[in-house]
Amino acid sequence: MSDTPSVQVGWKAILRRCVGPVRTYFDSMLRGMGTDDTHLFDEELGQRASCCTTGQAACLYTLDAILTGGDGKEIAVDLMKDVERRQLPSGGFSQPYYRKAGEKEVVDIAEIGAVANSLYHVWRHTGSDIPAIILKRSADYLITQKVPLHSGAVYKNPNAVDDVLNGDIYAAHTWARAFQVTRDSSYAEEAKKTLHHVGNAFSRHESGWWPYTETWAGEIAMGNSVSYQATIIAFAHTCLEVMPAEVTTRWMHIINEATGTIARCLSEPPSEFVEVPWWSRDWKNTWEIYLALWRSRTSKGPSDIVNQRMREVVQDLEHDGVLCFSPKILSEDRTRTPVSTTFRKTATFAGILSYMALDEGVVQGADVL
Repeated sequence: MSDTPSVQVGWKAILRRCVGPVRTYFDSMLRGMGTDDTHLFDEELGQRASCCTTGQAACLYTLDAILTGGDGKEIAVDLMKDVERRQLPSGGFSQPYYRKAGEKEVVDIAEIGAVANSLYHVWRHTGSDIPAIILKRSADYLITQKVPLHSGAVYKNPNAVDDVLNGDIYAAHTWARAFQVTRDSSYAEEAKKTLHHVGNAFSRHESGWWPYTETWAGEIAMGNSVSYQATIIAFAHTCLEVMPAEVTTRWMHIINEATGTIARCLSEPPSEFVEVPWWSRDWKNTWEIYLALWRSRTSKGPSDIVNQRMREVVQDLEHDGVLCFSPKILSEDRTRTPVSTTFRKTATFAGILSYMALDEGVVQGADVL
């Protein structure tokens, strides 16, 4: 199974064999069913799941409904009500991970950008206005986080001292989806500025690479990262749906080269030269990598890698359930909440599996290629 058609032929079986057990896990974490407080609980975090992971799970429920005709859309809307209740007045989402007791939760772009696609798809497929309202509020919050004197750059969080390039793309992705929901062209313009900014950073320091972070002067603050380069590719791609032809053409050239870099690196284990951030070296469990490669699945190399990994995860789910997603890289600081949890990793997989199916029309209604 090494050519592109083989990925498509096996896709229906892969979807069903992944969606079913992941939904069963989420069902076991549902609390407050039949009340006005339906939500999901993250056991390792010891509290209800974050807004971001709740939204990603809602997208999986939506996909399950498309595949099976079950009650997934109703559950998805109930979960979106929980997200709407907990969205901050600013429009941001708090980040509960790696936080000391009593410490104020950080508002981070990643909590918005990673769920913006879920908000879009739940809105599109359920007809509920709630995810659209959440998405617009988030997009408006991100506008307040633009960096003065650096067109296209966005503060990843209020404490940011450098330009986190994948955070910029999370913002652009959110704005692009907000434009598709509202038809407010100002969101598309913001996304365009950010694509220009991040596009200019590609290969600036090393051919075929973005660094993880740059200083505001454009120097490297933290170097190469396969995981975060993949995040840029995966979420810049959806922006191109609403961009002028010249932006799309430029970015497709960038994406092709950047994806080639990732594919070559995956033939060796993570190292400090290609994955500087220590927390991102569990590539098997970094699903943004496989979403980025999925975007380029018409090329044999990316197609082979995605196909192999998806067959592996089907087997892993059969043998270990969602424990196959449990974090492999843990913090030893017991004064803080976990860096990640099994629920968070499962929700990330659920969201990205849904994006693979829904972003480019692989699933049309109840028909699956």
